[in-house]
Amino acid sequence: MKNLRKIAAGAAVLTVAFSLMGCTSKESISKSTKKEEAQKEIKIELTFLQNECDRLINKDEDIEKTFQSYKNDFNLLSTSVNSTEKVNKMNNDELEISITNLEKDVDKLNGEKALKAYTKYTSPKTIYKVTMMDNMRSVVDATDRNDKSIDFFYDHLHSSKKEINRDIKPTVNDIKNGPVYKLSIVKDELQKHRDDFSKEQLEQLETATKGFDYSLDTQLKTIRSYKNIVNNPYTNNNYDYEEEEKYNGARTYLTDFESNLGVAKPEY
Repeated sequence: MKNLRKIAAGAAVLTVAFSLMGCTSKESISKSTKKEEAQKEIKIELTFLQNECDRLINKDEDIEKTFQSYKNDFNLLSTSVNSTEKVNKMNNDELEISITNLEKDVDKLNGEKALKAYTKYTSPKTIYKVTMMDNMRSVVDATDRNDKSIDFFYDHLHSSKKEINRDIKPTVNDIKNGPVYKLSIVKDELQKHRDDFSKEQLEQLETATKGFDYSLDTQLKTIRSYKNIVNNPYTNNNYDYEEEEKYNGARTYLTDFESNLGVAKPEY
């Protein structure tokens, strides 16, 4: 009986051992597969950048918009693979050199490094910091301390109707070509990477962009409303309480989003 119990116990131990070996083997295979997939994905992203680089150099379409998107895509992949290469301006020679060097850095990745790189590449924190944060903060500044409709107010307190009409168009263009354009880049990047954000993060960012969008649109409408006005525009009450409410809401959502990522500015 003792021998039978020993045999039974031994069989049980072997069963557990083989079971654990099976689990370890599956885990090993799973991790190996993830590394291989990560390498493939990184290569796919690199190939996309190489094609986009060719389009920029050959000037196939709207260079400005294509370049802004390429710049963010390039810098995101570069940051993720710990490359020192960065794209900052449209220059054919620099574009060619940077994409060649990035390819070399990608080729150096082994399985483990490729997995870490792809994890970083799809991280909401990395995506936001590299592709959106600077433009978003410029938009915040333009809808807070540097509100051009307020600047226009103080600059034209004693201006004539002719002077006011003269300055409307360049002020409107400054807003459209500055914060409005930067916000459009943020929205494009958000759409591009929306699958990498959680539902809550996506809602926070989308609500924030809508609030800033409304604030900038209000600035444009306010400035345009002064055209051909008979008296000094600031004798009328043009203050938009809804704009203030939407702006404050946008700041709150953005603050919550950045705080959760660990990138919020102190003054937020």
